Amino acid sequence: MAPLQASALLKSRCRRPSYLNKLCKAEDLIDHFPNGTYIGWSGFTGVGYPKKVPTVLAEHVEKNNLQGKLKYNLFVGASSGAETENRWAKNNMIERRAPHQVGKEIAKGINNGNIKFFDKHLSMFPVVRRRLEGIRGREHVD
Repeated sequence: MAPLQASALLKSRCRRPSYLNKLCKAEDLIDHFPNGTYIGWSGFTGVGYPKKVPTVLAEHVEKNNLQGKLKYNLFVGASSGAETENRWAKNNMIERRAPHQVGKEIAKGINNGNIKFFDKHLSMFPVVRRRLEGIRGREHVD
């Protein structure tokens, strides 16, 4: 896995040049996502969610007939693109989903019990809560 070459813009924005040695292609990351992994990603419809790695994971599942055998616990800050969630749901890649979802296929998976879904604000998760308390001191986070 040879590191990618960083653009001049990325180099100018990176405060720790050693991080640039970690650049790689999305395909090289598949082994970092074993079955049962908890994945958190940002959301905000089509603009704020990751596109490359989720697409590569779906392609890996389809190419290797791993539907239902490679499943993830997905926690997203807001809605992500329906094309990603629908593809993951069709491939039976979602074990658990919170706190928001879009798309017909994921709705089917939730309604038929294949996908465990709960609508709980991300700030209520213990890890996020501890992080917020650490940032804000010991003040009340709710």
